[in-house]
Amino acid sequence: MIHCGDLFHNFKPNPGALCQAVKILSKLKKEKIPFYVIRGNHDASKAQSQRFGGTILNLLEDLGYLIYIKDETIEVNENITITGIGEYGKSTGLVVEEVLRNNPLNKNKFNILALHGYVQGQVNDNVYDMTGYELASIGFNYIALGHYHKPWSDKENNLYCPGSTEQTSLNDWGKPELDGYFQKSGYYSININFENNEWLSKVDRKEFAVRPKGRFKLEFEDNTPIEEIHSKANAFMKKHDKKGAIIRYDFSGRIALGKKKLINLIDLPSNKNSEALYIIITQNFTHKELPSAVHGLTSDAALAEILGTSYSLKKKSVNSWIELANETVKILGQKSISSEKADEILAIYDLIGDVSTKIIVNEFKHKENAKPEKTKNIKKANLKPTKEIAENKHIKERVEIKEPKAALSTKKNTKQSALSKFIAEGEK
Repeated sequence: MIHCGDLFHNFKPNPGALCQAVKILSKLKKEKIPFYVIRGNHDASKAQSQRFGGTILNLLEDLGYLIYIKDETIEVNENITITGIGEYGKSTGLVVEEVLRNNPLNKNKFNILALHGYVQGQVNDNVYDMTGYELASIGFNYIALGHYHKPWSDKENNLYCPGSTEQTSLNDWGKPELDGYFQKSGYYSININFENNEWLSKVDRKEFAVRPKGRFKLEFEDNTPIEEIHSKANAFMKKHDKKGAIIRYDFSGRIALGKKKLINLIDLPSNKNSEALYIIITQNFTHKELPSAVHGLTSDAALAEILGTSYSLKKKSVNSWIELANETVKILGQKSISSEKADEILAIYDLIGDVSTKIIVNEFKHKENAKPEKTKNIKKANLKPTKEIAENKHIKERVEIKEPKAALSTKKNTKQSALSKFIAEGEK
């Protein structure tokens, strides 16, 4: 038996995973079936292996449960050799060359390469420049691949990657079957014979059932009412429910401003009553764009025109005000605002303070060298928060700035709340 790395999901497997491994490997040991394994990146990086004096694979080898091939060529018997190369990322090809220089292949034997790394054709990344043809031309009769967690093969060059026997992430599921579920994993069984001075091999893929895992997507139209979204999502989840399965549902669409937080698909009856082992629900609802005005301007464009033309603000300041306006609409556009929304109200408070501070400084920066006028004392603007805001004990003035000398005609330079300044300027 050959395992091409990632025997464990983590460098430090938890006790449950280790006990499960010993339980399985004990069966092979009892039947005297040798189990060969190489290092995968999940088992340990090369640096981790050196830093900690080995990996969990070293421990299991010392206990007699497996044979750990550490970047070397070993003889299985008088007819078969295995060259095992762990994970080295972009340097994998160089390590293969180095190992073969120290361990030349015997062409009279059936030579197996066990490799934990990508080859061309598996992923869209040209940094992995090893090809199946190059590996096969070295003289290997069979090349067993790991690292890529999905089934893949290049039969012409005798490259075979069985994929994960158990899946630890959505990426391991591969392409779901026609019913939407991934339900089978597998391995390769190789029979070899030496005939007419030539090694012949027959490779068969064996499959076995695993826990059902499925991904299902549902998109909603722009004008779908919230009640209809809940109803359709509930029926959709009920339709694809499967006992003992791991399921992910992706719901997406565009809805009216202010209604995004009114959608909660976690509490749907079909979710609470599901027979699945585990359900993942993602909902990605974005806001509908505000319709264009009669004259063809969007709300952002109209606001930019007013601020730029009527108030002669610079583009940077205009963008800051538009960002502030959009953020405020998103939060205040909810169905209602209560004391439970205090954090959002505080966010608006701070955002207005920050933005107004930047705008005041930017707009009057060009007047810094101007001759200061005679100043007078002025009182701070009296901010009267709403009852709901006032009830929150955390509400207080957050930002204070010192007014630029040429900005206002005052008796004396005083500190003033940026939010107060924002409201005072708005009232003018």
